[in-house]
Amino acid sequence: MSKTSFGLLAAALLGVVTAPTAAAATPEATVAAYVFTDGTSTESLTAENADLTAPLLASGYTAAHPGWDLRLSDEAYAPATMPVLDYRARASHTATSAGAGTSGYISLVDGGSVPFAVVRPHSRSVSCTVDGPLFTGGGGGYGVWVRGTSGALELVDVDATGSTTAAPAGQAGGAHVPTTVKVNRYSAVGQLSGYSAFAKYEGRPKAGTLGWELEITQGAQTYRVLVGAVAASC
Repeated sequence: MSKTSFGLLAAALLGVVTAPTAAAATPEATVAAYVFTDGTSTESLTAENADLTAPLLASGYTAAHPGWDLRLSDEAYAPATMPVLDYRARASHTATSAGAGTSGYISLVDGGSVPFAVVRPHSRSVSCTVDGPLFTGGGGGYGVWVRGTSGALELVDVDATGSTTAAPAGQAGGAHVPTTVKVNRYSAVGQLSGYSAFAKYEGRPKAGTLGWELEITQGAQTYRVLVGAVAASC
């Protein structure tokens, strides 16, 4: 082998050996107490490296949904038939780990004494470390209730649709109209890519998400309320 050929081969091998490796992903975590959208406007209560706790936080009847109040249930707001349990959502990350968790109840109130829908994501979490596996899970039961014709809350079967009547989300003080509440449970990263706070996790090799979405239809209008959503990646 000539000196020239040997030099080219050495340079090629050196390039293989010294090529920089891809940088590891920076740990990150996100939690959403809720994300409300009517297809045009969006309102959310999300956090990274923060703790969202009722009774300090609740949406109220806002410009995005003047007919509904999205309440993080606590002693003052808890539905009468539900246990009193402060709603909590938290997310944090360090240089080597990330985690997000949620627990409690979220009530959708339309001016009546009984919410027209109640969600219990209850104790769900996602966590990981840079040198370990990803964990998803939690304890307690998941549930969605809708206000029945008797005015009491009725449990909706998982992945089913409940029927009720409620004031329109976009109309303060409006008369109740037929309303359906469909429950969508999400556990894959790509399923939350339509929500900007969680879109960044799609495609990351070590990432996980959990979320529950209420698909609420009133006539031709559909509202989506993502509740108790968590995500983490390392």
